[in-house]
Amino acid sequence: MGLFVNTNVSALNAQRQLFDSSNRLSTAFEQLSSGFRINSAADDAAGLQISDRMTSQINGLNQAVRNANDAISLVQTADGALSETATSLQRIRQLAVQSQNGINSDSDNEAIQKEVDELISEIDRIKDDTTFAGTNILNGSYSTSFLVGANSIQTIDVGLTQFSGSGFGTSGLQITGFNALSGGLDSSEINGLTLGTIGINFGNDTVTGTYKFAISGDGGTSYKEISMDFIAGDETGNLIKYRDAVNAANIGVTATYNAGPPADVSTDSADFTIAENADNPSSESLPTYTGSGDPTGAIDGALSRVNGVRAELGALQNRFQSTIRNLSNISENLSASRSRIRDTDYAQATATLTQNQIIQQASTSILAQANQRPQAALSLLG
Repeated sequence: MGLFVNTNVSALNAQRQLFDSSNRLSTAFEQLSSGFRINSAADDAAGLQISDRMTSQINGLNQAVRNANDAISLVQTADGALSETATSLQRIRQLAVQSQNGINSDSDNEAIQKEVDELISEIDRIKDDTTFAGTNILNGSYSTSFLVGANSIQTIDVGLTQFSGSGFGTSGLQITGFNALSGGLDSSEINGLTLGTIGINFGNDTVTGTYKFAISGDGGTSYKEISMDFIAGDETGNLIKYRDAVNAANIGVTATYNAGPPADVSTDSADFTIAENADNPSSESLPTYTGSGDPTGAIDGALSRVNGVRAELGALQNRFQSTIRNLSNISENLSASRSRIRDTDYAQATATLTQNQIIQQASTSILAQANQRPQAALSLLG
């Protein structure tokens, strides 16, 4: 190699090597300090795009897990409300059994009915006041979707529309029957629409025996009324029996008794009339019952309905829990894949750091020696 004064090729080469090793050291320091192998597109352009897409999917999955947890909280709130409803119905059933105790007086039955009315009011209050995040979830119209995936089409629908009409459909439940009249008015009614009135006049004849009144109609009829008005004769001591003969759904019944002098009025039927809401015949509301005798079967039907809904909510909660496990598994695997692309391998990075530190030190030493080479020309000038 020739000896030049104006151009020191050895020094230029040493400078280039020192520059390269310094850049590699800077990259190694950045990777080790941040924990990421890719800190800019210059580090790995394709790897940056892939890792960013994975990050978007992972963030979506993690949010979906939170969404599913919120759904579980909602379902648990609804189930808790229905649990209390079932407790109230159990108490009503117990009172229904108690009401059939033969030693009960009218005041005893009245006290029982008052407690039943309060329990029914509480069931209605639970329906009206049960909210989640400020939204009523048992008013019969709650329906929403929970996004449980990284993409918009991955949803689970939740609809709590089983409840409609008045409360949980237990309004007007009578378990103690009709009280004996004493110059007053007593009635039992179910929601319906007025159709018409039929009058029966016994005249001035003496009425003896048992009389039965039955009304039947086509399926389109939604209201029946029986009215007995005692306006003449000697009613004292007479026992007038009204037999409820309406046992079909979608029929509302009103029975009224207008008494002059005291008269005893009773029912000898233990049947419950089951009716849908008149304003929503196709609804799935719990049946409405009215009557006396053996109401336990009817209340058992209400309990069965509530428990059936709770079973559906339990299945839905288990579904969300399964979804969470699946989402967590997918997120874990995606995170591991992204880590292999984006994160720093510290074993490799520290080895690269040490290598470049040595190269930098060597390049610095060689550069110092290369800078001394042009001075050798001075010895030739002697």
